[in-house]
Amino acid sequence: MIDGATPLGDEVRVDGRSPAAWLSAVADAYLAGVPWEGRPLRAVLRDLIGHVRSEGRRAGLPADGFPTATLSLARVLDDRLDLCLLGDSPVLLRQPGAAPVEFVDPQFAGVEEALLDRVRAELARGDEAADAYARARVLNWQRRQWRNTPRGSWVLSDVPAAAEHAFVATFAVAPGTELVAMSDGFARAVRPFGLVRDDAELLDEIAASRESELLDRLRAAERADPTCSRFPRFGMSDDATMLHARL
Repeated sequence: MIDGATPLGDEVRVDGRSPAAWLSAVADAYLAGVPWEGRPLRAVLRDLIGHVRSEGRRAGLPADGFPTATLSLARVLDDRLDLCLLGDSPVLLRQPGAAPVEFVDPQFAGVEEALLDRVRAELARGDEAADAYARARVLNWQRRQWRNTPRGSWVLSDVPAAAEHAFVATFAVAPGTELVAMSDGFARAVRPFGLVRDDAELLDEIAASRESELLDRLRAAERADPTCSRFPRFGMSDDATMLHARL
């Protein structure tokens, strides 16, 4: 769980932590001890949601102000990789000698880009960036209000039905396969900033332990475009987190 969502209302600390930090800690502690072997990842996710829901009620969190986040679960068993994605954090998988493959939760594929296409069109016709983004944020805000309802998309929170909407898949993998789980903010190094040419070059930088330098370049690129007019995106800066594993 590497990308928490900004609350729609006022942020209230939970057990002395921000909502995203609280949800991450509770989920992490549960997943560290839960029995995984022989259980479908969707079942693990279903139990996880039930756990954070009960812990949230214990902590006094209201149902209409529960924190939300993305979740990427990966499990290796023998020569098989099980993957479960809920939210807009992409995962890259590169088998030895092959090109990387990107996996995203289909609920979120292309949704933000469609909103940004409207912003790009308005910027191209000469509208002020602040005005274009104000209009887009109204739509984005509405989309977020519909999350975890039949009208919207589903993320990790306290709604059990979200588990049924997660993307789940199984792949054969060879020893040495690389996996990168990242927030969409880290993925900005590829799109829109083009600091690396493609996902393969992104993986090469990470595998060579140059991710810190890449993050510094990403932050510099964000600061150089404070109005988000050269490189349209929601928010001048975004959480940028990455985890790399060699299976």
